[in-house]
Amino acid sequence: MVSRLFPELCALSSINVTLEANPAAEGLLIADSLTEEQVSEFKEAFSLFDKDGDGQITTKELGTVMRSLGQNPSESELQDMINEVDADNNGTIDFPEFLTMMARKMKDTDSEEEIREAFKVFDRDNNGFISAAELRHVMTSIGEKLTDDEVDEMIREADQDGDGRIDYNEFVQLMMQKAAKTIADERAVIQKESASIRASFREESGDHSVRRNNVAKLLYLFTLGERTHFGQIECLKLLASPRFADKRLGHLATSLLLDENQEVLTLVTNSLKNDLSHSNQYVVGLALCTLGNIASIEMSRDLFAEVEACVNTSNPYIRRKAALCAMRICRKVPDLQEHFVDKAHQLLADRNHGVLLCGLTLVTSLCEADEEEGGEEGIIEKFKTFVPGLVRTLKGLATSGYAPEHDVTGITDPFVQVKILRLLRVLALGDPQVTEQINDILAQVATNTDSSKNVGNSILYEAVLTILDIEADSGLRVLGVNILGKFLSNRDNNIRYVALNTLIKVVAIEPNAVQRHRNTILECLRDPDISIRRRALELSFTLINESNVRVLIRELLAFLEVADNEFKPTMTSQIGIAADKFAPNKRWHVDTMLRVLTLAGNYVKEPIMSSFIRLVATTPELQTYAVQKLYTNLKKDITQESLTQAGAWCIGEYGDALLRGGQYEEEELVQEVKDHEIIDLFTTILNSNYATQVSTEYIVTALVKLTTRLSDSTQVARIHQLLENHQTSLDVEVQQRAVEYSNLFSYEQIRNGVLEKMPPPQIKEESRVLGPATTKKAAKAANRRSRVVKPTEQDLLFDLMDTPPSTTPAPGGASNTDLLADILGGTSSPPTSASPQPQQSNVASIMDLFSAGPAQPAASPAPAVGGGSNMDLMSQMSAATPPPQPQAAPQAPAGLPVYDNNGLNVSFQIQRNAEGMVQAIARFRNSGSGPLSNVGLQAAVPKTQKLQLMSISSTDVGPGAEATQRMMVSGAKGQIHTVSLKRIDQVNDNVRLFRLGIPDGSSIKFLPGQWLDTFVPGIVKPGGFTITSPPSRARLPTSPYLELAVQRSTNPPAAWLWEKSSIGSQLRVRVGGAFVWPPQGVDLASLRRVVFVAGGLGVNPFASILSHLAETECPYDVQFMYSVKVPEDFDSQKILFMERLAAIYGREKVSGCLQLFLTGRDQAENPITSAETATEEEKAEEQEASEAVAEQPTASGGSSLSCNEIEVPFKSRRMNLDDVVEALGPAEDHNYAVVYVCGVPSMTDEFVEKLATPEGFGLEPRRVLYEKWW
Repeated sequence: MVSRLFPELCALSSINVTLEANPAAEGLLIADSLTEEQVSEFKEAFSLFDKDGDGQITTKELGTVMRSLGQNPSESELQDMINEVDADNNGTIDFPEFLTMMARKMKDTDSEEEIREAFKVFDRDNNGFISAAELRHVMTSIGEKLTDDEVDEMIREADQDGDGRIDYNEFVQLMMQKAAKTIADERAVIQKESASIRASFREESGDHSVRRNNVAKLLYLFTLGERTHFGQIECLKLLASPRFADKRLGHLATSLLLDENQEVLTLVTNSLKNDLSHSNQYVVGLALCTLGNIASIEMSRDLFAEVEACVNTSNPYIRRKAALCAMRICRKVPDLQEHFVDKAHQLLADRNHGVLLCGLTLVTSLCEADEEEGGEEGIIEKFKTFVPGLVRTLKGLATSGYAPEHDVTGITDPFVQVKILRLLRVLALGDPQVTEQINDILAQVATNTDSSKNVGNSILYEAVLTILDIEADSGLRVLGVNILGKFLSNRDNNIRYVALNTLIKVVAIEPNAVQRHRNTILECLRDPDISIRRRALELSFTLINESNVRVLIRELLAFLEVADNEFKPTMTSQIGIAADKFAPNKRWHVDTMLRVLTLAGNYVKEPIMSSFIRLVATTPELQTYAVQKLYTNLKKDITQESLTQAGAWCIGEYGDALLRGGQYEEEELVQEVKDHEIIDLFTTILNSNYATQVSTEYIVTALVKLTTRLSDSTQVARIHQLLENHQTSLDVEVQQRAVEYSNLFSYEQIRNGVLEKMPPPQIKEESRVLGPATTKKAAKAANRRSRVVKPTEQDLLFDLMDTPPSTTPAPGGASNTDLLADILGGTSSPPTSASPQPQQSNVASIMDLFSAGPAQPAASPAPAVGGGSNMDLMSQMSAATPPPQPQAAPQAPAGLPVYDNNGLNVSFQIQRNAEGMVQAIARFRNSGSGPLSNVGLQAAVPKTQKLQLMSISSTDVGPGAEATQRMMVSGAKGQIHTVSLKRIDQVNDNVRLFRLGIPDGSSIKFLPGQWLDTFVPGIVKPGGFTITSPPSRARLPTSPYLELAVQRSTNPPAAWLWEKSSIGSQLRVRVGGAFVWPPQGVDLASLRRVVFVAGGLGVNPFASILSHLAETECPYDVQFMYSVKVPEDFDSQKILFMERLAAIYGREKVSGCLQLFLTGRDQAENPITSAETATEEEKAEEQEASEAVAEQPTASGGSSLSCNEIEVPFKSRRMNLDDVVEALGPAEDHNYAVVYVCGVPSMTDEFVEKLATPEGFGLEPRRVLYEKWW
């Protein structure tokens, strides 16, 4: 309120020259238009004059104030001033007269001279600024002693440029705020001026200055939120004008008054096209700015060539604007990205800081768009080569000396530094190799940047975000957390807010580092800023664990006492969850919840109250204590609804314990409770205004239960009477219960049995976590780490076929389009027994995919391997005529012919297995006389399906030679099954196993290695999670199930499973995936060796495959190589599937070797045994189950592992190609082996490239199967 008086005080400072006599009636009329807030402010200003508080300002009081303001009026002047305002001529000024004077001053605009005089009163040293010290001096001189905070608040209200002082312009604006007219007057002026502008537009004045003036007025109206549509054409006329002054205003107005949805935008395109080719760089710059603001999809396609030319120009002024315009175009039309990717490479190498800044912005936008699309365009990979150069540039900026052209408060070009850090964050996300390249520069920036100014803090904040988003080492993350801790001590509320907001995201990554700043975070709970209190509260709950739960809950309960009501519902819920999860003992748990019910019972949600009641019901030793405490608290306060309901329930159930009394605290004996006191308490509540419908229902039920627990018949009769009174209740539920309970008195023989104590309720497993929901940005990062990506870069046409192709057969027989549709999930007719024959019609619909002309008739395709499954795919082909005889030469590859032209013959062999997965082998035969090079196939599938396109056997095909390429299509919409969640097992902090029960009578078939598309409640898009149990578990005669391994993630389905699922939750699932056993196209009869290469979560599909091989007692030599990152405090129990793998090899269900590669720790090579982590309970359960294959043991108990001790050798280093080659065995056995690789893209790409290419190890591509995990 003090700061709002500043304008009034400024006006009063020049009262001797501004008071004017006006008719009293006019003054009263003006005063009536003041708001209540304005009247309140003037009342406080009046009290500064009225020193004795008698409601009158005398000449003496007025003179005292005037002289304190540096003016020395005489007594006669003072009397004249009084007389000018004194309407009733009593020689003094009362408040209504003062109010009339001030209202009149607000109506009259102060002259320049008057405002300057007022400014001089405060500007005592005449330096043109009002400082805090000068303001404090003036306020003290008139008797107002303000604190430093109050003076700072007054300065901040007027200080627009943030320099801590008020200059004359700011003073004028502050004064004019109080001189504003009424809203009605302002509206009238606006309407009048709008009409004038319309009339001027209709007159079509030839004077360009008139049009510019009108458009400028339109822009001002636009800032006021007024309608300006009638001036759009005038903006375009200015834009098309040859005069630069017109063009400049026209481009500005077009950017602001038009958007991409306006119909008149089509008229702008040609003008922009001309301006983009203009010889004046500033005209080109205006056009680029306008296009960057309003570009629609059509404009982007029409003008991208001109923008591309602008990016190529040597003029840095144009290049930097063109880069930002290109960013808008790429966002609107992603197809045009390829035109600017190479140009962006040049921008990143530019030495001009402005061009580099805009280039970084463009590249960051391209990479983020690629990330949102799943990384399938490969843009991020293309820009990763620039990481070393970006690191050098950032290092140069961070360590350079003073550069005046780029210096901002002592820091060299902070804008470029921030942009580089942001781009590095995008490029390094989920890529350990890039992370290693930037670790050093991040540490250098975080250590050396000056944090005393906001510019340095902005760089530090961006560096911290980068450190926390990428897979940085622990030491660097701790450094980032410590920087955020320093931010918490900053006086700037914005910096404290972003620190708290970021720490909320970090606490799951580095909890111990965040815990060090716990006291500082708790201090933020007392901050005056409500947004900081809210974020501090949110962060405080995420810090709670077993070791600090007492301290933190005590602080939070203290805050709950004084917290705003809007905080209380969330606080009570989170305290209840924390107490339920981390309570050191039951007594503490009960005391905590009693305190919550007492402090904020009106804000406790029903699940929390029910949880407390369940706690009391399942803890017999504390029931007496709890009911006595509830009774005592209810006697003191009946206003808290949840306290009333919990107390009523417990007193009704355990009223006998309350009456028995007894010691409930070591130092205090509870006061004796009589029967009538309980009834009196309930009667008081029922007769009060706090008896809500639900509370009444609780009390009515408690009363009838007390009839079997009270010994005083008089009180039982009182209860009967109370129940009868409620038989006429307006609430149907209460009335019905009262009638039923009253009738129970007629059945004494059963009443005691009906009103017995309730048995303790069954406690269901719940998956509740503390803290906030994950952010969109974190979801992107998790998606890049956990997503299964397409195996090769050849799958670039991933989205060409959004709609299913037509499957209507052509007259006389089905076209080959039907076969393609069948591969991609289309329908087909029942198979026929006749052999398929070649089509006489054109197959151009298929060959359009290959840019081919019409095909020539080809020989009949031979049956595919697999026993006639081709018949299903080609069942719609006509069988009216017998197949022709094969032609002698040139012989086409066996299979379905799709292309025969230009010396290249292409055919497909197609199979579909029982699980709906389609395998197609493309055969390329050179039928010409010369060699063919760069031979390859590109394919696309709808979004609902997944394509795995293997590498071609050879891109160079000589005359008469042949090359093959295999692809797998899966994910065609199959049957959706309903399952229920039966068990949740915690493997480690990041992985949980979810067991899904299959209902009786249902059957879910899948191949080892496949995944489930999992639909969770409330989320449309399913999540894909690998099945880690073998198929046999889904076929068990009793309790069949599927097991999923789910990583902690912000991906919505995964987050739901981690945070909201509970035992019994219903889910819908669908089988999919092409990375399976058995390997397609490999003869199992000749197979001798299988090598599994797993990196991190890539072990998931192998858990199912290896368990399946163990059950079937496979004859192959199985080499299992498992690389996993572990912390320093190594715990083998927390390595995903470690015990299951050890058990399989320990029982010798498969022959071969299990090798472990541990990264992230310094330790010599040592064996670990599977027996280290198997508990006695787990061994007993395993022996009782007598299952052939052990199931994964978990930290939460359940199905367990018991196996003969087996030493699992491990190596403290990364797995390399030599390890895989060694596992493959002698070279002569390589044609009898198959390798499965699953892991992060960097590892998978390296191994597959070197194993399956002629330049590498030379394995046949069909013998190397792989899948990538992020």
